[in-house]
Amino acid sequence: MTAYVETDFLLALVKDSDWLKGRAENALEEREVVTSPYAYLEILLIRERHEFDYIKLFSNMLDLVPVESEEEHQIVLKGVNYFEEGMTAFDAFHAATAETRGHRILGSDKSYESVDPDRMPLESDGDKSG
Repeated sequence: MTAYVETDFLLALVKDSDWLKGRAENALEEREVVTSPYAYLEILLIRERHEFDYIKLFSNMLDLVPVESEEEHQIVLKGVNYFEEGMTAFDAFHAATAETRGHRILGSDKSYESVDPDRMPLESDGDKSG
């Protein structure tokens, strides 16, 4: 039976020392596990606290703890890439989701203009904010 795991499982695997490390490693040997792009987003958000090399980490972790579909796999990889290019973690994952699913982004955040999905301005031409 496949088990869904969340961020504490991923952290237990990647940290040098964690009180759940042994149990997580055993579970990984005993069953198939999957997670979601949200768990990877959370790891990206807390990366500074643990000083992870998140690009290498995500590449390796996606092999150990996959997401459900190729689409979600692409969202994680693109999200990390956009984050590396300077977007916030949330904006990076929004942009990656829109691009992977073939959608344009309707919003006012101009950071989306520097990545692949097209941004449709939510603001009017006269608005100065954003």
